[in-house]
Amino acid sequence: RNQAIQASSKGFLSFFRRGSASDADLPQPPKRLPLPPMLDHLYDSTSSVVLYFITASNGKDIADQFDPANILSTSELNTQANTKLWKDIQTRLNPKPSDVWPCWNHNSLAQFREDGFVLMYPMKRRVHAEKALRKLARDFGQPVFYEFITWTETPSESDFGTGTTLTRVGDAIGKASERASSIRRVGKDGSAIVIPALPGGATDVMIRTTISVRGDQVDVPAVVMRRVKYLPVEDELTMREFEGPPEDEVVWEVAAE
Repeated sequence: RNQAIQASSKGFLSFFRRGSASDADLPQPPKRLPLPPMLDHLYDSTSSVVLYFITASNGKDIADQFDPANILSTSELNTQANTKLWKDIQTRLNPKPSDVWPCWNHNSLAQFREDGFVLMYPMKRRVHAEKALRKLARDFGQPVFYEFITWTETPSESDFGTGTTLTRVGDAIGKASERASSIRRVGKDGSAIVIPALPGGATDVMIRTTISVRGDQVDVPAVVMRRVKYLPVEDELTMREFEGPPEDEVVWEVAAE
């Protein structure tokens, strides 16, 4: 939980050479780490999971749910809203998640951060979980929430480098073979991303999908997320106090359904 999943983006970091600086002096990309077995079910497809991120921060009309005398700033409002969201996650959701932990997403360039929670469900509960989270997000004034799924699709031949043999879906050995080569994906806008292989067929990649609370619009998986050991950027946003209940109190003790 103390490790980060970073979104890949062109131009996110720009490096400049000065004088005779060597390559060793330049910032290096974050070290790649395979996803933990809990998230990457490569060898056990029955344990597949899906993650959701939901927040109450900056919700539409969310201030109407609280006593204005107790709200002195946007940060205090977000803290109270996320504290209420945590209570509702524990009492309202059906089906109940397998685990929940505090989390946040941010964009240093845009100077934007939202705190919230990640909820983990078994993949078999995905449809019902999404329906429950739509209602919860809508009640907290959110237009969308986010879904994260481990990159485990069976690619087409054009996605692979040379020398890879495709095998049937669900074959653990086959999936390890599929991931033995780099995968190249092309987005709707024509941009391409190459996902290099990790040893043993492991992956460090998840796909983020934006889900509308209206239920009539689900974006195609458009953002590739990578697990990294350390945050590539540390600033006042990443070091800010969590706007929600005390983090050590966010302990999931409710049995999953």
